[in-house]
Amino acid sequence: MGASRRAQSILHHRPISSAPSSARARAGFATSVATIGATVSKLGIQFCWELAFGVLLALAFVPRAPVGSLFYRIMGSTALVLLASGVGLALGAARPWSDPGVVGACVACAAFPLYSGPVRGRVWGVGLAAGMLGAAFATFSELRNWMPEADAMTLGLAGLSALATGTVAGSVGLAMVLGHWYLTVPNLGIAHLERLNRVTIASMGTSLALVALLCLLHRQELNSNRAPLFGAWGLFHLGTRVAVGLLMPLLFAWMAASSLRYQNTRSATGILYASTVLVLIGTAVSLSLQGSYGLPL
Repeated sequence: MGASRRAQSILHHRPISSAPSSARARAGFATSVATIGATVSKLGIQFCWELAFGVLLALAFVPRAPVGSLFYRIMGSTALVLLASGVGLALGAARPWSDPGVVGACVACAAFPLYSGPVRGRVWGVGLAAGMLGAAFATFSELRNWMPEADAMTLGLAGLSALATGTVAGSVGLAMVLGHWYLTVPNLGIAHLERLNRVTIASMGTSLALVALLCLLHRQELNSNRAPLFGAWGLFHLGTRVAVGLLMPLLFAWMAASSLRYQNTRSATGILYASTVLVLIGTAVSLSLQGSYGLPL
């Protein structure tokens, strides 16, 4: 009888004892999902705004090319979609309209009719400058949300690194589109694509230098992470970021420059197309590293 009662007592109380642990597990899972979602949302906002800056900056190096207003409208619309997507993600994350990043992105959006329309000359330049400044301000503001305790130098270097990453992707992508434009405007001068290719090289070199500088200045913090950056796993991701996102595109830019010396825009465009894929992969890895280590590497 005593054994039977104990067995019944155990059977009766088992669901009661397991229910709290099951509820805690569900709550922990929900918290983890919410944390990951918030991180992805913040990185998505930054990606949109830094890439929009890169597109607009690259557009500044095609001011006199006789490509027609459609080219500027397409690339300006690309920047607008990125800026608006970042604003949408920010508002979806319960940011107010008065959030500095949202305000900066909205200023860049408001300048869209100037940098994308048929307007040329000084007015176009003013609109483009407003768009770039708004996108840059929005990116820095988003990094301030990401790194609230960072000092001015760290925030400045991090912001420049993020903008350089966006410029790499934006300039290579815009150069690839310009390369396709030679199919519709056969007499378009080679100098325009050569100049833009040099911009991509400069942006890759700048990004590489800033990544190296951030790693050097913050090596102790980066190595104290649960998965140290300079351990095997961290070096794999950092190596992928540098090799795929910067060094290989640098090689491709040199190959494109060689093709352009022989007036071969089709080969250069194909090379730039492959490079666009590589720099977007590199940008994704950069954001993943930022999510893990807190710096835009």
